[in-house]
Amino acid sequence: MDKDKLKLTSLQREIFALLCMKVGQPLSLREIAKISNVSPTAISKSIPLLEKEKLIKKEEMNNSYRIELNTSNHKVIQYKRVENLRLFYESGLANFMHESFPGRTIILFGSYSLGGDTIKSDIDIAIIGGKEKPIDTSIYDKILERKISLNFYDSFKDIHRHLKDNILNGIVISGGVQL
Repeated sequence: MDKDKLKLTSLQREIFALLCMKVGQPLSLREIAKISNVSPTAISKSIPLLEKEKLIKKEEMNNSYRIELNTSNHKVIQYKRVENLRLFYESGLANFMHESFPGRTIILFGSYSLGGDTIKSDIDIAIIGGKEKPIDTSIYDKILERKISLNFYDSFKDIHRHLKDNILNGIVISGGVQL
């Protein structure tokens, strides 16, 4: 049943989550320790299993290590997708969107929904059904460390075919899709 389940300590999960957030930005052991509010020794002891599982890449530079997410591992992308969705919900953004746009279909799409985002990516959200409504997402930009990009559409039929395919490959946060 749990064949693909990661058997990580809470600190290893925290390190993985941090590297998901900072993907594309290699971090030193000390930087990870400072951000995680944990000793560098604890971080150093947690890294070998992450490396053994091929979740991270570790590169030596000037007598220190730079650690980053191993995005060439397909499983890492799958786990990152789960991590992104967890962060999306735990940040409160999903609930905020649902309350801000009642009765509309809300879909998380693009690289963030697929786990392929980097620190420079934005979070694309399609809001379908109704007029554009300006809302302030800046608090979520800070929490998720990504710019939130809201895309408004009156209906699915008004969306270009390729964009519609991209949106439909996303994750429905609220509402539904009728084909």
